[in-house]
Amino acid sequence: MANNFTHIGLLQHGAVEAGDVFCGELETPLSKAGWKHLKQVFGRAGADWDAVITSPRMQCAAFAEWFAQKHDLPLVRDERLREIHFGDWEGHTPQEVMASDPEQLAAWWVNPAQVIPTGGEGFGDFRARVLDAWAELARAYRGERVLVVTHSGVIRVILAHVLQMSDERLLALNVEYGGLTRLRVLRDRGGEWTSLLAHGC
Repeated sequence: MANNFTHIGLLQHGAVEAGDVFCGELETPLSKAGWKHLKQVFGRAGADWDAVITSPRMQCAAFAEWFAQKHDLPLVRDERLREIHFGDWEGHTPQEVMASDPEQLAAWWVNPAQVIPTGGEGFGDFRARVLDAWAELARAYRGERVLVVTHSGVIRVILAHVLQMSDERLLALNVEYGGLTRLRVLRDRGGEWTSLLAHGC
């Protein structure tokens, strides 16, 4: 039975140099504090994992590459694990967006699935690609422990799917920089069963 389990850790990347801005397509390096936190908390945890999968964005891939190399783990970059594209909001703080587009931002806070910033990615498309990647993880890594370095939006979509939460509650899931969410997936003849073991550790 143990070999039917896949243990998946969803790691939110660390703090970034761009600061507290909408950051989907934006490439931004980790800040010094972000690097320090990740290395202190996860630097010695190589024995906990069998493989590393990462979003290709710099804020995720840099640490994932370092971690995989340090612990001699296979590394896969998966485009489907990118953050949602925030369009015209990219690189701007919520305060700046509130000043320029208060109604749209207010509606997004209420239900991010129903609002697409100008030039941004539709939530349905975002969710579809993230859940496609998620479904593949349990199949491809059965019996293994996989660390996935990704973004807050991706983690929220996966958690909402697992917990069967409505779109309106998506932002109720707090995801901190450097926070680790652990899940366990069982695949057997009866189907697939996912348990949330810990969130934000």
